[in-house]
Amino acid sequence: MKKLLSLLFLCTAIALLLAACSSAKDMNVTLDKKHEPFPDYVLNSSDLVQETYAMVSNYPEVVAGVPCYCGCFASDGHKSNLDCFIDQFGEGNAVQQWDSMGIA
Repeated sequence: MKKLLSLLFLCTAIALLLAACSSAKDMNVTLDKKHEPFPDYVLNSSDLVQETYAMVSNYPEVVAGVPCYCGCFASDGHKSNLDCFIDQFGEGNAVQQWDSMGIA
């Protein structure tokens, strides 16, 4: 009985590990319609870059908590990593203007 229970536990742990390690291509993060469409510099980038921009627009409060280390504080006034992706928000946190710094 102990061996059967141990085998069941091991199989469950392996299944959970495989599910957690799925590739980024399975993510398919989309841009909410309330935001401005992506500019050409995002559309001409990889799927990963496009998903990153979409994810930043979906979770701005999380990205705003990540400090910006790109050196653009002095020239562009960036305060967090959010500033590297989004220049301006409108009502309801709708993105009105994107920033190209996130491409670099």
